[in-house]
Amino acid sequence: MIHSPLLPYTEESFDAVFLFAVLTCIPHDEDQHVLIDELIRVLKPGGILYISDLELQGDERNRDRYDLFQQKYGVYGVFETGDGAVCRHHPMEWLGSLVSSCELLATEKVEVVTMNGNHSQAVQLLARKSLTEDR
Repeated sequence: MIHSPLLPYTEESFDAVFLFAVLTCIPHDEDQHVLIDELIRVLKPGGILYISDLELQGDERNRDRYDLFQQKYGVYGVFETGDGAVCRHHPMEWLGSLVSSCELLATEKVEVVTMNGNHSQAVQLLARKSLTEDR
């Protein structure tokens, strides 16, 4: 669980927030919800939330490590790297659920190169915070 304070900004401070491969570094569902809720808090009504992150990969190397670590972490897609980092790849449905209080404007799948030089599939989401309080 992330135990950090709220962002040092008042509600509705920003027109846009951008996340590039951030959720892949947060393996637990609750922690991802806390982060997204906090980012939505600081977005102005009508503000844009852009997320680019890695989706579940279909190759054997990734499927094997998802299977290997599923019991330990309780989520398919969480895995450990050789240097001890814990990472997560996501089903598209999960990413969409994180921004369900917003209007999903667009999604696009793209190929990216990871920091280890592997080619992977990523997804980009563009969501808009509601203009009214009853999101």
